[in-house]
Amino acid sequence: ALDRRAAALATRRLTALDRWQRARHIGIYWPADGEIDTRPLIAAATRAGKRVYLPVIRSSSGDLAFRRHRPGEPLQRGRFGLPIPPRAGARQRRLAGLDLLVMPLVGFDAAGHRLGMGGGFYDRTLAGRGRCRRPLRVGLAYACQQHPAIPHDRWDQRLDRVVTDRTVHVW
Repeated sequence: ALDRRAAALATRRLTALDRWQRARHIGIYWPADGEIDTRPLIAAATRAGKRVYLPVIRSSSGDLAFRRHRPGEPLQRGRFGLPIPPRAGARQRRLAGLDLLVMPLVGFDAAGHRLGMGGGFYDRTLAGRGRCRRPLRVGLAYACQQHPAIPHDRWDQRLDRVVTDRTVHVW
C-alpha cells in the first residue's frame, strides 16, 4: 500500500510539471527490482493523449532504443526479463524525438547525479547529447533514495529533474 501511495504521489508531481504538460512523446521505464512503479504514470500519459515508449536494450551497442507502448497491448520478455513491446508492429522513436525521458535509479544526490543498476545503458544512450534540452531527463524515485553524494565518472549523465513521492528537485 505504501508503494502504491508513493507511486501515486510521484505521478501527481510529475504530471503537474510544465514540461510534462507540453510533452507528446515520453520514454518511461517499466518497473522492476523495487523501482517506483511507473504504471500509474503510463496510464496518466495515455489518458492525456501522450505517446509512451519503453526502453529496449540493443544487443549490438548496449544502448537503448525506444518502442511505442499502448496499454493493453501484450509485452514480451526482453533482456534481464524486462517487459518490452514486441518488435513486430512497434514503432520506434529516436532519443532526440522524445520530449521527456523518465529514468529509473537506485539513488540520486543533490547535484543531479544518478546511480543506476550498473549496466550503463542510459549513460551510453545519452552520451554525446551534452546538456541539450531534449529529452528532459527525469529520475523517478522514492524520497529515501536521496544520498549526500553519489560517486560519478565523467561519462555519467546527470539528471535535469528528480521527482519523488515528496518533492521535485530541479537542476
